[in-house]
Amino acid sequence: MKSNYIVYTSQKCNYFVITKLLLYYIVITFSLPVWALTFDTPLIEGSLIWGRLTPEEHLFVEQSYLNIGKENGLFEIIPDKTGRFVLGIPQDATKLSLVITDATHSKTKEFSVSARQWDEEVVTGLPPKKVNPNPSDQARITAEALEMRHLRQNSAFQNLSEKWILPVPSFRRISSRFGSRRILNNVKKQGHSGTDFAAPIGTPVVAPAAGRVVYVNPDVFLTGKTVMIDHGQGVFSSYSHLNEIKVKLNQYLNQGDPIGTVGQTGRSTGPHLHFTVTWYGVRVNPEDLLPLP
Repeated sequence: MKSNYIVYTSQKCNYFVITKLLLYYIVITFSLPVWALTFDTPLIEGSLIWGRLTPEEHLFVEQSYLNIGKENGLFEIIPDKTGRFVLGIPQDATKLSLVITDATHSKTKEFSVSARQWDEEVVTGLPPKKVNPNPSDQARITAEALEMRHLRQNSAFQNLSEKWILPVPSFRRISSRFGSRRILNNVKKQGHSGTDFAAPIGTPVVAPAAGRVVYVNPDVFLTGKTVMIDHGQGVFSSYSHLNEIKVKLNQYLNQGDPIGTVGQTGRSTGPHLHFTVTWYGVRVNPEDLLPLP
């Protein structure tokens, strides 16, 4: 058989040296890790993405990435029994840094993240104290945010439903989209944290996916009557400005079970549901999960 590699020499070959080099090449080639990590969805800022691991692989992110108050060390992303995992990419992220390990190797890999185009919204007519809270109100806002942030540190389930339904099946329109740059009473704020479904007061709100109720508060300063659900694998959803709450703390909900009704409580200029989805503390676009027309 004709060789693919031909060596011409006028001297006697040193077969020991050649054999040693070939063995060295083979050892190096087979010792380099070939990761089986794959992503099933595009890496886009503000998205909840799905990926796969083999049983031999482990995947980590920095604790600070989760935005849940844990700043030091690594956090392992646990897949389900089939090896599928989920991961949230924040708005404005340009790269994703992951640590991948197996029995013999550990490597930090960076992945490029694609950008989105975000809307800009101007909202006027809000009570001034809701836009620029006084010190006592700001202290309350901080305490309420920290409570919800703490609850997102642990997720009870390892199986997350991929098929969600609309939380307001009979909504009239989307009045504000996730990520919109908001200007409230001429004060520029961060990107909108969720999707607003405009509907009349009293319109039913249902669970878009199965999960356990981990937070119920009838009077949050910014979001009024509020509920939060743990859906598993670090994915939480919250429901704000409700007129009525129909669930209890620690109640398990099936997809489609009633949560409450649309209202206008908290900081709101009209009746709507403010629907938020997070991966631990990373806010992601709820519309990516929903069967919107």
